[in-house]
Amino acid sequence: MITAGGRVVDVMLWCALACFAAHLQLSETRMEEPDSKYKSMEAHTQSIEEQPEPPRETKLGNCFHMSRKDCPIDTKCRRIESDSVFCCDVDSFRLKEALAITMTQNTTNLHVLNATIDELVVSQSIFRRLTSMALTDGNIGKIVGQFPKIASIACLNISNNNLSSATLQPPDHRPFSNLFNLTVLDASRNNLTKFPVSLVQSNRKISVDLSGNDYLPCKDFLKVMETNNSSLVTFVHYDKTKCALDLRFNWFKDVLIMPIDHLRVQKELNISCRNIRPANSNCTCVPDRLELMDGVNHVAVQVDCSQRNLKEMPTNLPPNTAKLNVSYNNITSLQPVSDPSYEHVRHLMVDNNDIANIVELEGTKFIDNFMFFSITHNKLKTIHTYVLSNRLETMGPLLLISGNKIHCDCNTEKVIKPWLLENLKSIPDFKGLRCEDNMGAVVDLRESQVCHTPRDWTDYIYYIIGLEVLILVLLISKVSYDYWVFKTAGYLPWPANKMPRLPCDWLCE
Repeated sequence: MITAGGRVVDVMLWCALACFAAHLQLSETRMEEPDSKYKSMEAHTQSIEEQPEPPRETKLGNCFHMSRKDCPIDTKCRRIESDSVFCCDVDSFRLKEALAITMTQNTTNLHVLNATIDELVVSQSIFRRLTSMALTDGNIGKIVGQFPKIASIACLNISNNNLSSATLQPPDHRPFSNLFNLTVLDASRNNLTKFPVSLVQSNRKISVDLSGNDYLPCKDFLKVMETNNSSLVTFVHYDKTKCALDLRFNWFKDVLIMPIDHLRVQKELNISCRNIRPANSNCTCVPDRLELMDGVNHVAVQVDCSQRNLKEMPTNLPPNTAKLNVSYNNITSLQPVSDPSYEHVRHLMVDNNDIANIVELEGTKFIDNFMFFSITHNKLKTIHTYVLSNRLETMGPLLLISGNKIHCDCNTEKVIKPWLLENLKSIPDFKGLRCEDNMGAVVDLRESQVCHTPRDWTDYIYYIIGLEVLILVLLISKVSYDYWVFKTAGYLPWPANKMPRLPCDWLCE
């Protein structure tokens, strides 16, 4: 009995150990795969419906990104795998509440789709362990705070959130200044007007997508392209990225939206611009438009040398310079316009200088082809009409000459005044050309004002001739009267009687 009882105890003990081991193995399995029950249910559902679930777009490179079709139905946020969280259609309160439930210490990827957030506080501790953070296709009122100094974010996607540069804090509270591991930045389809220069001025490779922000300054893109480490910066959607070029001339200001690919041309143009003579003229050169020259497309250039204290016209202009502004300088001569670099110049502005005449333009290509020539407020003493007449006979060219006070004489009234009136369509400010000595506008000149010459004896020739004719008539009348008296009375009047006889008197007897 004892032996049999011992065997029974042994059998019971081994059974207990086997049950405990099985239970322990089941517990470990559940700890390692907490979602295995749900996975098996999902698999079972698929087998019943025989419709496989479409593949999910979980990561793009280093960035975590999900599509609208994967949005959770019953909750605002759900976990994707063990390290990712995806949220849809949330506001500030619901996002904070949902993230507190779904995010764990193992969460490194976050995508929030269509969030309406008044203030996004990026200094929250829940963002500290993230390596990929995306808030897309929503409306973020303001980004405040700074990412933690130990933030691990390598990819930041804040695209299509109606963000503007005004929604970011001042420079001393830059929210992205601590993102030292950032390698991908997507800020596309926003309303940014300031380039995030601090994010790309580093010694690491970074991909930046700024497409859809058309009013970012071109000068900032160019600054990044011209830095020594520009090869480390890659612009995603390069062909769709544009920038705003601020055009500043003396009488207008405009904004030109252009592809950043043109900045490559600008980079080359800057080199040519620095070669303009005289040296250190500090002119600025920008692309103007695309022109077809000799069957080849060229970028026309506009050069601004205004207010540079120049004493002479610049030379060695960049190739294909079409517009040149040298207003507000101390230039006295137009002779350098004959320089070959002026071959394509069609718009020339030389306002507010000390130029005395335009004779030096005769024979230049500019005077034969110009479309706009402004020489207002200079020191012109006369207008050499023969230099300009041929060009103004064609349709299109404009000439501005107001603000000059020329010397007015009879020639001005006889030649320049009719010329102005004949070309008033090409000279819209013709009434602004005035005479010196406060004589008024040239077009208001009268002949009696200026056409005076000194008199000499030739001015009285008609009076002398008239007097001679009168004397001759009186003499003939006297002779005729004496002849009539002699025939009727038989004697000669006293003056004729005292005259000596002449050999020809027999003709009258």
